[in-house]
Parts: sequence; C-alpha cells; structure tokens
Amino acid sequence: MFFYEFIRKGYKFIITNKRGLKMKKFTNHNVLKETKNNNKIIIIGVIILVFGIALGLWGGYEIDKTSENAKSFSELLLGDEEKENQIAKLDVTHVPYQFAVQDGNDNSYYIVMDEDYMYVAYMPTSTFNSLNREDITENPGKIEGMTKLATREIKELAVEAYNDAIEDENYKITVADYDNYFGSVYLDASEAALSDVGSLQMTGCMICLIIGLTSLLIGIIKKVHFNISVKKMDEDLIEKLDNEMNDADAFYYEKTHLYLTKNYIINFQGRFKVIEYRDVIWMYAMNYRTNGIKTSQSINIMDVKGKVTSIATINIVTKEKKEIYDEIWNTIASKNKNILLGYTKENAETAKTMKEN
Repeated sequence: MFFYEFIRKGYKFIITNKRGLKMKKFTNHNVLKETKNNNKIIIIGVIILVFGIALGLWGGYEIDKTSENAKSFSELLLGDEEKENQIAKLDVTHVPYQFAVQDGNDNSYYIVMDEDYMYVAYMPTSTFNSLNREDITENPGKIEGMTKLATREIKELAVEAYNDAIEDENYKITVADYDNYFGSVYLDASEAALSDVGSLQMTGCMICLIIGLTSLLIGIIKKVHFNISVKKMDEDLIEKLDNEMNDADAFYYEKTHLYLTKNYIINFQGRFKVIEYRDVIWMYAMNYRTNGIKTSQSINIMDVKGKVTSIATINIVTKEKKEIYDEIWNTIASKNKNILLGYTKENAETAKTMKEN
C-alpha cells in the first residue's frame, strides 16, 4: 500500500512503497506541466461550480424578494400609482370563472374575486385547479403575477360572461363600465409573466454548473487515469521514458499535449497513453467538419492489439497548425516503415490481419 513520505527540505511529497523504498517518477518538466494542467482543470471546475451556485442563490434571492415586494392587486387598483406592469398578488376567495381560452395555450382568462371585488386574471390550468376547491373561502388561494392593460377584446368577453350570469337586465353592464367593475388592468399570473425575474442569474447558474461539473470530472478522470497508468509501469520503463523525453532529440508539442521520442508516442491529450512506434500498424487522418467545412483533424493510430488512439487534434485553419500536423504525421511514419498510412478499404482489411490475437 502506498503512503506519502514528507521530505521537509523543499517541501516535496515522494511516493514510496510499503517497504519505504522510493518509487521512480517522471522528472521531465513538460510531464510535470501536464500533471499541473490536470490540477488546474480541477481547480477551474471548482471555481466555476462555486460561481454557479452563487448565481443560483442570487437568482433565488431575487425571486423571493420580488414575491415579498409584490403589491396588493386591490390596493393597486384603488390607488393613484401606475397600474400597468406592476408585480401584484391577490388572495382569491371564490372559485374562478373561465370566460376565454386561447388556442394552443394552457392559459385562460378568468373572473376572480377576493372578499370585496371582482378582477380579471390570466393563468394556467394548474393554477385554476389549485383554486377549484370547496374550502376556498375559508382558505383563500394566492396568485401572483404582472399587471397588464386589458384590451378591448378582453373587456368585451369579460362583460359578456358577467351579463350571462345576471338575470336582471337592470344590473347588466357595458364595456364602458368594465374599469369600474374589474379595473383597468388584469393580473397575468401565467408562468411566463415573471420569467424575467432572476432568469439571467438562473441561466448563468445552469451554464456554470454544467461547465464546472464537466471540467471537474475531466480533470479528475485525467488525473486518476494518469496516476493509475504510471503505477502500472515498471521502474525501468518509467526511467526509459523519462530519459527519452529529456533527450534533446525529443519533440514536445504543447498545443496537442504530445511527446514524440526516439521510440515512443506519449500522448497526454485526453487519456494518458504510451505507444511504441513498432506497435503501430495503421495511421489515418480523422476529419471534423462544421456545416460541411473541415475545421480540424486528428491522427488515429491503431496498435497491434487493435486499439485505436486519437492524438494530435489540431485546428488546421492556419498554415502554421497544418505544418505542425504534418510534422507529427511524418515523424511517426518515419519511425516505422510498416505502418499502413491513410484510411482505405484495403488498409482496413490489412490492419485486421496484422492485429495480434
């Protein structure tokens, strides 16, 4: 079982085995940089997650504050202040009466009442269902929304519904009486009415949570896979890889997280992978397109076990990046003259016969 031996000088942690013998590890500064990048991805993911949570709390606070500061609908109509586009609430004491339905929409217009007056409200079926109960008078239901100016059509439909319920002709009303009976504005209690409240924060919250969680998982997976892969290697291989990467003839491609040494392809992009040139049997380009336009390429290499690894994903829009891609391709091809180059039906069939059983 592994444990950490703390070395006071230099404040370094060195992995040891249960017998206290120091294990081999990479000294190459680019490898250390790659491992630090994994830690950075994890830290960035955590920071974005925390920021997302903060945005969510802010959005929730804005929603709660809006609800707390909502004005009484009846007081708003009776007062002298601006009546349109105000957030208001109403305690409904009678089962609402539906008088108009919009096609393809779950919301309808209702005549609603509190203890004193009648109003017009626009709300979804779910809200109506919560108010459609026998004890509504003893336990009023609350609706909340945005006040909107009643149109001529709404007024006509509401007046018609009201008059249909009145038998005495002397008590029937006209559209001119609408404002005196229902008020000049109606209460839009639909789900979309207050959707703007806290929406920016909540949208930002969701985006940050997705990005942050993705970054965190990618960083953890890459770090764990790297550590497991290194622990599975024997000390001689680690020393050999380290020496070859430190050799002046080795090529390190920082943007593609790739090392090409004398005998090995060492890939840090995605999952850590070490492939010996002599084990590569097939290499072909993989193109990525956006709206039919080729935007990037990667190199797929198949080893003798039939495993395909994607390396050197490069945006080839610029000439410089295309040159890097070609350099990686040509270097690998020069290390093993038996590699099948390019994706063809013939190469695919030949590769199958070259795989180890």
